[in-house]
Amino acid sequence: MIRSFRGGLPPAGHRKAFRSASSVAGLGCLLITLAVVAYTQSPQTARGVIRLKVRYKSAAGMKDLPRKRFFLIKGSLEQNQPLIQQIKQTAATSRDCYYRTHGASELLIKWLADNDCESVYCREVEDKYISGNEIVPEFRAAYEQALKELKTPEVARRWLSNYLPAELRDGYSKTRQQTIEGLARQAETSTGKPVMSIMTDRKGTAYLTDIDPGTYTISNLIGSETDKSSILWVCEREVKAADLYVAMKRPLMLSNEKDPKVKCEVIERPLPLCNK
Repeated sequence: MIRSFRGGLPPAGHRKAFRSASSVAGLGCLLITLAVVAYTQSPQTARGVIRLKVRYKSAAGMKDLPRKRFFLIKGSLEQNQPLIQQIKQTAATSRDCYYRTHGASELLIKWLADNDCESVYCREVEDKYISGNEIVPEFRAAYEQALKELKTPEVARRWLSNYLPAELRDGYSKTRQQTIEGLARQAETSTGKPVMSIMTDRKGTAYLTDIDPGTYTISNLIGSETDKSSILWVCEREVKAADLYVAMKRPLMLSNEKDPKVKCEVIERPLPLCNK
């Protein structure tokens, strides 16, 4: 039976019993908390983290490789040899050649190259590219078409990308994505494990987290374009249970320069010359 005490504190005997019960309850909560922490930090549940840093050597010195996707595939280089051979043999059209083949103007190609864009959706089209002294003819034509339907100049500028031909809008990006998805599916089929992916930020850094400890292959699957070359990485990394603090101190550094500390095959090819 629950008793209520009105008009002040309960009798001393009850207070003592109450303190004892509270102490037992508190001790019980502490033991449960410690058990939960011990369980979450046990070897059976510990996870791994990779801090990826990607750079390349150019004529202007070392540069970060921004906005490029990398993939984590279960298994060592030796275990993934059939897949790696397929990756090496997969040909990917360069951005310059793709857009020239589809009739893009030199000004549109320059606009894409200035910010390393694979499609026109990667950055906002500013006024100077539709009415200023840097007019891109494809943007101007799309803007005029958008203005007829949307009526408002600002709205037409923001949505003009949707009025470009599909092959100039995002055809190149979709072509590369289809190739990458095909290779990723092949990796999942051969390993029986899902493939993780991450994109580098503007400083060429990315984090792969919540990884089962083990040996993995890390690759961008198809060559990433730099100033004058395409670079394909196929690397091996043993992932151990560790936290983000450890990963920050021990990043996986990828570059197009030979590093004996990294088990990595780097295939660098010059970008092809395309007909103007």
